[in-house]
Amino acid sequence: MRYALMLISFLAGSLSNVISVRAHFGLADGDDVGTGLFWVWGAFIVGVAGFILYRRSLAKLPPEGRELKRRLNELERALTSCHSQLRNADDYPTECGLSDQQRRARLDSVLSIQGMIAKTKSELAAI
Repeated sequence: MRYALMLISFLAGSLSNVISVRAHFGLADGDDVGTGLFWVWGAFIVGVAGFILYRRSLAKLPPEGRELKRRLNELERALTSCHSQLRNADDYPTECGLSDQQRRARLDSVLSIQGMIAKTKSELAAI
C-alpha cells in the first residue's frame, strides 16, 4: 500500500502544471503552477480520508465478520490459483501439462471452493 501511495503522489506531481515550465527555468506567461498543486494536494487529502473511512468501516465488523472476510479472500485466492493452473495447462501443454487425474482433482477443487465461497458469502451477509 505504501508503494501505491508513493506512485500516486509521484504521478500526481509529475502531471501537475509544472509541465508549463519552459527553457531557462522560467514559467510560461500567465500560467499559475499553484492551481495544479492545489488539485494534487486536494486529491491526496481525499485519498487519505477515503482510506481512513474504509479502515474504520472495516473495523466496525465484529471479529467473526473479519474472520469470514479473511477466509473469503483466501478462498478466492485459492480459486484463482486453480483457475490459473488449469488455464496454463491448456495454453502450455508441454511445460505445464496436467495428467487426467490432476485435471480432475483441480476441477473438483474448483467446484468445492466455489461452494465454500458461496457459503462464506451467505454467512457474511447474515452478520
